[in-house]
Amino acid sequence: MPNIFSVKEKSTVKYTATLKDENGTAIPAASLSTLKLTLWNMSDPLKAVINSRNAQDVLNANNVTVDAAGLVTWTMQPADNAIQITSNRVERHRALFVFTWASGAKQGAHEVDFDVLNIEKLS
Repeated sequence: MPNIFSVKEKSTVKYTATLKDENGTAIPAASLSTLKLTLWNMSDPLKAVINSRNAQDVLNANNVTVDAAGLVTWTMQPADNAIQITSNRVERHRALFVFTWASGAKQGAHEVDFDVLNIEKLS
């Protein structure tokens, strides 16, 4: 089950998580081969991708950094948490980070859900 937190619509928010291997040991940036981010609207029956983040390369790119301790910091942009269906008061979005290490021989995933709160009259 993914973690869940709340954000206000169109806000700049920092999300952090630590990438871990099969033994629970943090994976430093230098050991990662790839890190991809997919972001979609769970409230949409079609699960529409948000802000063109469909298996997007985010290994120290596209508002995501990974440090030597395996800490991922994603600075979410306003377009990452824009309400997609304007009639929704709250909309659940999901981010999936898929990463590889050991020269691509090993793979892991990290999911996080967040509720986007529709701010009335926000342009």
